[in-house]
Amino acid sequence: MTDEGLLDAVRRAHGAAAFAQAAEVLAVRELYRRRRVERAGVEFAAAEASVAVQISEGVAAGLIDIGIGLDRLPRIREAFVSGRIDLARTQVLVENVRELPEELLADVEPTLIDVAERLTPARLRQTVRRWVAKLDPEGEQRRRERREGDRDVRIKAVQDGMAVFEGLLPAVGAQTVAMRLREMSSQVCRADPRTMPQRRADALVALADGSNRLRCACGRGKRCTAPESEAPQRPLIQIGVPAETLLGERDSPAHLSGYGPIDAALVRRIAEYARFQAIPERAEDPAGARESARPEPTRRQERDVRALDGVCRFPGCTMPASESLVDHGVPGDTARRGSVLADLAVLCTRHHRLKAAADRGETSWRVRRVDADRLRWKSPTGDEHITFREGERYLFPHTDIGAFDALWPSPASVPAPPHLSTVDLTYPIEHGAFVHPEAAAMLPENEPPGRLVFENRSR
Repeated sequence: MTDEGLLDAVRRAHGAAAFAQAAEVLAVRELYRRRRVERAGVEFAAAEASVAVQISEGVAAGLIDIGIGLDRLPRIREAFVSGRIDLARTQVLVENVRELPEELLADVEPTLIDVAERLTPARLRQTVRRWVAKLDPEGEQRRRERREGDRDVRIKAVQDGMAVFEGLLPAVGAQTVAMRLREMSSQVCRADPRTMPQRRADALVALADGSNRLRCACGRGKRCTAPESEAPQRPLIQIGVPAETLLGERDSPAHLSGYGPIDAALVRRIAEYARFQAIPERAEDPAGARESARPEPTRRQERDVRALDGVCRFPGCTMPASESLVDHGVPGDTARRGSVLADLAVLCTRHHRLKAAADRGETSWRVRRVDADRLRWKSPTGDEHITFREGERYLFPHTDIGAFDALWPSPASVPAPPHLSTVDLTYPIEHGAFVHPEAAAMLPENEPPGRLVFENRSR
């Protein structure tokens, strides 16, 4: 096979898998429907399905829940059955639009399907939740408050003397923990042999035992160059919020970097203790900057572009801008250069290395700036993907031209369905232990913190 043929085979296999997933969801949904007739049998429908194919009752209940949600979404169900979208994306759509009224669903389904075909499940969840929060701001607060009741932390024993530590936390709290662990993971010298995942795990134990510091494992004793012990800093949690929302004039959602939308009520509560930075919608270049000179960006411009981008600009990556690098110069498709700010882009350490390799001609990836808002990524086999400035759509809601506009009363008046705490059915390999260590190294969050290499800038 050629490379193009091989990727086509991947797409066809993925579509066939989605077709099979849809058949399973509809089958367990029908089993649930039949057991409802028997009344007493309905509560054991998940148990019956679980023993039939040897899956957990939680997964079976999740499949039933998705099947029930698809009853109100005929177009999405058709796209699922035809293999256009898979189980992970179908679950995202079902879970995030389940409270919208029928007349709204009929209008938004085609757009949801189109977006689902072009985004990863994580990015799709952020996009759909942003749109739903804009349509139903009151409902967003209600959903968040109800979901907070499910918060929990669990420990489950696995083989080889190990245990899985997992939990469900409010987004801001989870980001606080994540940022703190990442900070602690960077407090060792370059000779520390541990990977970033291993450092995060050890840092979590260090937090629990009260030491609050990750000890370096280089074994060099006094020759270790790790920084001296310092008082722990408060983790940096970045939230982009429109000024109108902050002042109570509107309820547009805010953007929690690396996570997605949070409701207006929550961000106003957080703002009582926050430090503010005003981000202008149209930033000006430094006085006297010439197009041919490619002036160095100021610290303020780097700060602004982190807020405007929100997350890494590689397709599907959700690494927060605060934990990523600012790339100084993305070549444009037009002869006329844009502003300094337009030439900047936020890239996580891994994807900055990918772009740097492309700039040097070491890989066939290509990155071009379409305009100030859009980057075009072209893979070695010719696939093209456009990424946008995610944070800008929260800071300045009128720039989110793809969002739906509600022409009817707020859907917040729609009765909420019973809340089912289902499992996340995205691909289990995203959360499992990798057999080959190099596979784990492919994840952006496992990339060690790096620095921008100025020699690798685009010419």
